[in-house]
Amino acid sequence: MQVHVEIGEDIPETVITIRCREKTPYINKLIAALKIVDRQIVVNCEGNITSLNLDAVLYIESVDRKCFVYTEKETCESDSRLYELEQQLKEYLFVRISKSAIVNLKNIKSIKTYINRRLLITLNNGEQLIASRQYADAIRKLLEMKGKAD
Repeated sequence: MQVHVEIGEDIPETVITIRCREKTPYINKLIAALKIVDRQIVVNCEGNITSLNLDAVLYIESVDRKCFVYTEKETCESDSRLYELEQQLKEYLFVRISKSAIVNLKNIKSIKTYINRRLLITLNNGEQLIASRQYADAIRKLLEMKGKAD
């Protein structure tokens, strides 16, 4: 793979062109990674490939080796693995809450202590998720840091 960067004051906007023999899963992942930089996530909703704004994403869950992206209105599928999305979305306030889910901190309405040191997370749409003990302490620390930064 070759990467060429052209810098010039006369260039009105950034354009990224991918030239390839065929659109492979690797190319799809490359496109998805570029979209995340632009605060978008590429998903498959009812057979249509589309981009979602990251702020619209409530949480992402892995079920039977497939990643599902949940918004208030729809459930879509991502070609990426959960750990890949976790790494890519970390700087956008997405945090892992269990082995199979990451949540958008911006869309959390409330968090309460739950049974056995777990956390009960209520999202803005009223849906509730459980953060496992393994991730609960990290979530608490992250929220403390976020509170100090606000």
